[in-house]
Order: sequence, then C-alpha cells, then structure tokens
Amino acid sequence: MKRLSAVLLIFLFAAAAQAQWDFRVDTTIGKYTYKSTVDTAQYLTTFTVSKGNQKIFSETGYDNVYSVSEESMTKNGDRYLFIEYYSGGAHCCTSLLIARISEGNFMEEPKFIKLDSAMYGNSGYIIEDLDSNGTKEIVSGNDMFAYAFTNYAETRFPLRVESFDGRKIRNITGKFRNLLLYELESFKSDLDELVKAGFECPAEDGEDTFNTEAGSVKTVLAAIVADYYSLGEVEKGYELVDKIYKCVDRESFKKILKNDFKLK
Repeated sequence: MKRLSAVLLIFLFAAAAQAQWDFRVDTTIGKYTYKSTVDTAQYLTTFTVSKGNQKIFSETGYDNVYSVSEESMTKNGDRYLFIEYYSGGAHCCTSLLIARISEGNFMEEPKFIKLDSAMYGNSGYIIEDLDSNGTKEIVSGNDMFAYAFTNYAETRFPLRVESFDGRKIRNITGKFRNLLLYELESFKSDLDELVKAGFECPAEDGEDTFNTEAGSVKTVLAAIVADYYSLGEVEKGYELVDKIYKCVDRESFKKILKNDFKLK
C-alpha cells in the first residue's frame, strides 16, 4: 500500500510538472493528426484534428493543449482520446477531455465527438487498474481545498478515483476503502503533529486563518472529512472536527464544508 501511494504521488507530480512547460502538440495516432498552435500575443490555442489534408475538427480557446493519447479502460475495450489541457498560472489548472472519432461510412465524413471532461487542478492524474480487475481507473488527488483555508503548500489533496464507461466520468472513490483508510492514517498523523505543536484560534468568527496554524489544522481536517465522506461515514469526520477544533469559527468551518464542498 505504501509503495502504491508513493508511485501515485510521483506520477501525479510529474504530470503536473509536464503541464506547466509542454504547451504544443503535434501527434499522429492511426489515421489522424492532432495539432495545437499557440498565438502568444492573444494567449489563444487552436487545436485541430486532421485526416490527411482533411480537417475534421478545429477549436480555439485559452487553455493550452499539451497531450493527446489513446487509452482503453479495459484490455480489449474501445479506445478513446484523452486530451489534456493546461490553463497556465501557478498551481493551476489541468483538465481532461475524453473524446472519440466516429468513422461513419464511405458516404460520411469522420466526426470528432466530445464525450466528457473533468478538472484536476494542479494534481494531474494517472490511469491505473487499482484493484487488478481488468478495468482501469482515473486516479488523482482532489485539490478542491487549495487556498480554501490556508496556503497551497499546506493543503492536503484527498484521494479521487473515477471510472469512465464510454459515456461519462464517474466518481467511484468509495470503492477503494483500503486506500482511503491508509490515507486517513497519514492525514491523522499530520493532524496529531499540528495539535501537539499547538495552534492559536482566531479571535472572532470570520477572522482569516490563511497562513496560520489554525488554517493548517482546518485544511487537514477538511481532507479527513472528505475521505470519510467517500467512505460513507462523514459523521466521523465531523466528530473529529468537534473534538480537535474548539475555536470560535468551528460551526462556520463545518458549514463551509457542508454547503460549499457538499460534504454532508
């Protein structure tokens, strides 16, 4: 389990690092060429898909296209295009578009069809068959708490695991109980260190805890609540919040987790 977590971190950070520097694509997969060109004056990227001299898709936007690959989620399953985007800026933001090309028949032109998309912030993702059942998952760290309670470096990214069934990306994190429990142990160890070191509560409800010890405690607690939510045991997370964080803004903190982050 420890080895798996270490491998995931290495790949996720490598993906994020690649996203920050490789902005152009010129890739041929089978009959099709995928190319991105960047207008640095207008900060626009044009992504095109061609078959020979025939352009079958073109789109211009602000996000850089930095990778196009073909993936199959099962051993002999259909193959899909995984197109990765990067918005630019510190610690943000990568996203994934999954698409396919419909060949049609001899009377029809090929069509580029968008299927689904997802945001991965600065965590990146990997494709891995986590439970060795023959179906791959999309594995990432959920960076929803980045800058929410304190600085980026102190933020914890709860595990996120998704499936793709040929139509939709679906969150299936709760299926991976052992990974979640292992991660919870790590987060709780971090929390114990913060509590042992001591932290000063804000003087009043609504006071900013960014870059404070209290903010660090809140961001770790938030990740713990998120993992318990994935396990279907979110009340255990809030019990820990009540036990550890006895500050004046505790109820406001819990309200943010429940309402803004839908952890309820």
